[in-house]
Amino acid sequence: MIWLDEIGEADRLHVGGKAFVLARLRQAGLPVPDGFVVAADEVIGEGGETALLSAAARLGGRVAVRSSALVEDTAEASFAGQYRTLLDVSAGVLVPAVEAVRRSAEAAAGYARVMGLAVDGSLTVPAVLVQRFVEPRAAGVVFTRHPAEPDAMLVESHPGRGEAVVSGSVRPDRYVLDRETGALREGPATGSLPAPDLATVFRLARRVEDLLGGPQDVEWAVSSGGVVLLQSRPITAGGEAPRDPRLRRLTRANVGEVLPDPVTPLTASTVVALLEQAFRDVASRAGLLPADAPPFLVLHRGRVYLNLSLCLEIGRGLPGLASGDVERLVLGGGAGAAQRVRLPVSAWPRLARVLARLRVMARGLPEEIASAQQALARRPSRAAVAAARADELAAMLEGLERTGLLVATAHVA
Repeated sequence: MIWLDEIGEADRLHVGGKAFVLARLRQAGLPVPDGFVVAADEVIGEGGETALLSAAARLGGRVAVRSSALVEDTAEASFAGQYRTLLDVSAGVLVPAVEAVRRSAEAAAGYARVMGLAVDGSLTVPAVLVQRFVEPRAAGVVFTRHPAEPDAMLVESHPGRGEAVVSGSVRPDRYVLDRETGALREGPATGSLPAPDLATVFRLARRVEDLLGGPQDVEWAVSSGGVVLLQSRPITAGGEAPRDPRLRRLTRANVGEVLPDPVTPLTASTVVALLEQAFRDVASRAGLLPADAPPFLVLHRGRVYLNLSLCLEIGRGLPGLASGDVERLVLGGGAGAAQRVRLPVSAWPRLARVLARLRVMARGLPEEIASAQQALARRPSRAAVAAARADELAAMLEGLERTGLLVATAHVA
């Protein structure tokens, strides 16, 4: 075993990425709870168990038991959530807790295979980090460089322990700060993180970034003793891709009512993706989708926007509607004030084709809605999901995607 205060550059291969980084932060004077590391190859026999319990007693009280593998918290992949973390552990169950964290290497190895990472299986076996447990009144993460705003810092906070924020199972309070000054740009008026604690998180995050030499994803907690740092890893997700030059005008009209908040990556890759497919399918069936059309839905600074430019282009293809009429319809102003448009005889055939397609779609809409309702009724129960094998889960996910597309298409139509 080796204590965080004793870890040096030569120990990295023995203590793993997480412990090595926390040791650097603690030795630089940053508030990291004291702790020690059990190496991945260290056997916990009778003598080892005695030494482990003696070290834990030196920490005083209960402990947190966490993984620290060589493949964790790197710029290539974080392996977040792949290893077990056990909190508020008493001395009586410390040895089984250490073994449970070690056994979670199997899940991490599976994650590496799914992600296509060329990782030696032995490298996924973690060292185990044992630290003094801190019971927080608030906890969360801070991205020292906002994923969508390079000149900002993003702090996410939630009352109590931070696992819910890290796992994405709760909607945290979000604070957007100026990266240079720490000034609050956006955030709740009465959230889980008071202004003095928010300022401390900002200062510590900047120190961590300066020390580690690049943007970081830092886990923190606020206890009765102040803010402590629990983990730091390089930000592995890049910023937004360069903007498509065809995206000239965006609007939050309509879509902002359905998705008012910044969306998570999970929502973007499921709900937003299914709605995009639905918009394109409906427009195509109506004969209104332009060739090589840009997306209907655009993710900008974490929020979903409707592509107003594309809507106007489609509207211009509808005989009898001027651009102003379409814009008022999309933005919610209605078309009642529109000027009467004289439709040339040459446009009548196209109008007839569009109207014929729309009539066919209208006649089929009740059946589409019924199919979507039936698909929703066939969703597997939570118990079935929990008991499913890997191949059954894959089939369930495919079924969920099909159901989502049915519902989204019926909604758009």
